[in-house]
Amino acid sequence: MRQEEFRVWLCQAKALKESTAGSRVSNCATVEKHEGSLDALFNEDQLSALLFRLTYSKEDQRQNRPPRHAIPIDGDIYNGTATLRSAVRLYQEFLGTASSQPLPDVAVPRQPRQQVKATGGWPEWELPAPDVVLKMVRMVTPYIRFLHPDIVGAITEDNEKNRPGWRKKLINRGIDPDFYLWEKSSCAFPGIRRYTGSKEIAFYRKKIAQENFEISDALRLDDNSFPKHIWSFIFRAKVFQNFGPGGYSLAHLADHKDYKNRRDEEFDVVGAAPEKLYGLYSAASNTAYMPTNLLKLTDFNSETRLLLLNKAQSLYSGICNILPPALSVKPSDPEWNISNFDWAEPVGAGASIDGFLEFRFNTIDAL
Repeated sequence: MRQEEFRVWLCQAKALKESTAGSRVSNCATVEKHEGSLDALFNEDQLSALLFRLTYSKEDQRQNRPPRHAIPIDGDIYNGTATLRSAVRLYQEFLGTASSQPLPDVAVPRQPRQQVKATGGWPEWELPAPDVVLKMVRMVTPYIRFLHPDIVGAITEDNEKNRPGWRKKLINRGIDPDFYLWEKSSCAFPGIRRYTGSKEIAFYRKKIAQENFEISDALRLDDNSFPKHIWSFIFRAKVFQNFGPGGYSLAHLADHKDYKNRRDEEFDVVGAAPEKLYGLYSAASNTAYMPTNLLKLTDFNSETRLLLLNKAQSLYSGICNILPPALSVKPSDPEWNISNFDWAEPVGAGASIDGFLEFRFNTIDAL
């Protein structure tokens, strides 16, 4: 660690007192003693993994969870971890602003290269064991944000009121309304879906003239903005404007597109189900915000996807049908039961969505 340079930077750039600057340097030295060279970790990932380990919430404290880091703290773990994290964030900023100055050489000395013949196939690298994946997911679920059931319920209720008229209009445009408006659907924008394939992307980006292209099964195509409007109205009282909550991105829980759809893996079928589930694209019950500094849990792991779908089912059961009535979410394995995980409180309780309901009615009516 560049202790003396860091100390001077704290005093000059951050206007800290000598004593305070000394404490921050000492905090970083303590972290380095137990977690490894801060300069080396900065070279690896700008200290992001270390800062994640130095995250300890009030909920962690209430549940008496052990910290993720390896640093012994004599006293309050929450306050002690927060102090260390704050010091490391300062050192991260220092290294970022001092990037023009070379960091100490922390790389492992190079060994002479040996010529290795290609085998003609990909190597088989070890994957995380199921128990490791389970532990990783348990660390992440407290940071996932679902919409409050009251919000989902209000959209569903408004859908039921408008459903007969909207279904007729979709039929008149040659669109199967069951793709969007099944009974007690929480679809926020019936008739709008995400574009798929190169031709639809080209049309959306206006590289294909409207008279030369016909959209199938939709009134309008979208680039992933419309599902975010409800969230924007809740927190900002206005339409979504291409930026969301810092450090978070929106994820869909169940597949809404046909390509590589995982319906058979995740749903049980009892009766006749719609051929396509485009309504899941803007369904208020089918989205959640997740931290962007973590791999999206909905992308690759089937157990995690089922966990989140079962969580949504538990939140919104009786309020809406998160899937058409002929479909149901498969239960998770016992160790993946939602009760075994910690969850953040749903967001948006008490928020007025009258402005959103008016905006979406006018949008659909205009289409």
